[in-house]
Amino acid sequence: MLPTSQQYPAVGSRWQDRDGRAKRTVQVIRIDAAKRRVRIHCLETDVLSWAKPERFNGKSGGYQPLSGVKRR
Repeated sequence: MLPTSQQYPAVGSRWQDRDGRAKRTVQVIRIDAAKRRVRIHCLETDVLSWAKPERFNGKSGGYQPLSGVKRR
């Protein structure tokens, strides 16, 4: 998980959306430090989008590392 400082997730890392309404796994494609955005690729829908680095915190409304996801 990332602290609230200006750190970014590693390129190539995979994250699970904490929102229970959506089963979404994303992979970090690139970092745009100038605009403070992270380019992500949704593995389920094959869609590229942007996310704020603050969302990669493991908390509700954000993303948690895929390795930390508990399977049911």
